[in-house]
Amino acid sequence: MKRVVLVAAGLALVAGVIVLRDTGGGDLPTAPPPPTKLKAYAAEKILVPGPQKRPATPAGVVARAGHHKVQLNWTGDAPAYEVRWGEQVRLVTRPGTQLNGLENEREQQIDIRAVDAFGQRSQPVTTRATPRADNAPYTFVDRFDSRTGPDPQRWRLSKRTDCARATSGDGDDDDRLVISSSCGTRAVTLRSRTPFVRNDDESRLVIETDAPSTGGKLLLDLVPGPVSVQGEPVPPNTVRATVSTDNAGNSIVELVPDGTTVKPVPAAVPGVTVRWELVLTPAGVQVVRDGDVVATSPFVPQWREATALVGVAALAGDRIRAGVDLIGYRTAKADAPLTGPTPQVRVDGPASTSASPIADVTAGQLRIAMIPSRESAPITAVKVNGIQVPLRPAVEGSPWKPGAEYPAVADLPAEAFTDNLNVQLVTEERVQITHTDVELTGPKSSARRESETPLVDAKPTLADPVPEVLDAGGQPVENGAAFNRGRVVLEVRVNALDASVAGLAGFEIRLDGNHVATVPTTADGPAAAGRWRISLNTGALTPGAHAIEVKAFSTDSEVHPETGYVPFLLKA
Repeated sequence: MKRVVLVAAGLALVAGVIVLRDTGGGDLPTAPPPPTKLKAYAAEKILVPGPQKRPATPAGVVARAGHHKVQLNWTGDAPAYEVRWGEQVRLVTRPGTQLNGLENEREQQIDIRAVDAFGQRSQPVTTRATPRADNAPYTFVDRFDSRTGPDPQRWRLSKRTDCARATSGDGDDDDRLVISSSCGTRAVTLRSRTPFVRNDDESRLVIETDAPSTGGKLLLDLVPGPVSVQGEPVPPNTVRATVSTDNAGNSIVELVPDGTTVKPVPAAVPGVTVRWELVLTPAGVQVVRDGDVVATSPFVPQWREATALVGVAALAGDRIRAGVDLIGYRTAKADAPLTGPTPQVRVDGPASTSASPIADVTAGQLRIAMIPSRESAPITAVKVNGIQVPLRPAVEGSPWKPGAEYPAVADLPAEAFTDNLNVQLVTEERVQITHTDVELTGPKSSARRESETPLVDAKPTLADPVPEVLDAGGQPVENGAAFNRGRVVLEVRVNALDASVAGLAGFEIRLDGNHVATVPTTADGPAAAGRWRISLNTGALTPGAHAIEVKAFSTDSEVHPETGYVPFLLKA
């Protein structure tokens, strides 16, 4: 969890102060605050490290140009790297990155330098690449480069609460779709309104995305029915591929039904697009990553048409941000039905007193997902604007049982073609409704795009410092074991797994609340990650419990400091 820390007086922190005087020009621009700098400090008997030799220049650079982007990979063992192109600069902690928002057919010169834990830079390695348009053939494709958000004629975002958005990106992501969510471990789903219709031979669902980010999941579903959410259990005869990436960047792929992993998935590089394909063949199903088959299943669907769902979720409740460059089909040709406005839906609440008819609507459908609380018969009816209509499973054979999400659908009567819908389940049972959405269709499309900004922005953040107390030989001790008084070693680690990280100005150390050391990390410019060992003398401390606080500061004064704590015990 990120912490907002107020910087107290007395820190070894050097920062400029700008005093503004109103001279009648209240609209004059103000200068940004200067970069934060730290001054080295060590109390008596405290030994702090300092810069040594410069890091080696990165090697083996590979540049892959794409549509408005360039992917970069290289080799090196530095804790961080600086990437420069044009007037822009980025700090990353993995030997790879992706530059977005580039002009096609314009060559880019890119300089890459290794950055050590004290901000020392290596000599640069230079490469060049030219982004080019992607003109690969698809029966359906969206490259999301309109800069106005997803087209409602093509897409619907399904979320269980108002905790997610699908928008045009910000910053360098302005020609991509960005799905941002604070919904935790529940999937946020982008539903294609264009049916996925199989060919007789091979059919493909294709997505190019940087999801799943570290600590996240990417879900690709082909569901034989009008389903809008990706819950558990997986509906019958549904094909689902799930890619999960842990906080260290390690990824695994699961394929249902009856899937088997056939090749390890390379470690994820934050912010770098991967091409995933869900391939249906006469012999079964394949999951393909950047051209390599990574999972297979002998399952051959008997359905001809399905709903395509693309979902993202966090593994541990964190917020997530996923950039999507492309979603496409290589299938039989199909078109999305024309869509009307999306009405507001009230479920089992006070009925809305205003419900104005919507013109030119010829049909409507209510999609709903429910979780029963106990064993009972499935709900088979629902009231919409006071009129009872049949409710049926969205996918035949879906189980109705406690704890299982049950997708259902109802055809709407003409009285429900209104801007507000009041929905009531016809049941005495306790049922949790997890999602509702309404599809209205007519002779012409009248849905409007919404211009929103992502819930999770793309600004670089500072990683939390992770302190650990070691014995005098630099070795860890058993959890909770006490140290002999005298010399101990404090190890501090900073390592963010983000597409771009904020510059690190350094960190301050406090022992039992007393400032004992400051380590700056801006020798040639800001560091971004690293490991440092500080020697502390505890001979004058009393036996018992003590605590160390490490506070890291960014060179960007608008980035909040981050703090790590570690307690330890001293023997009598």
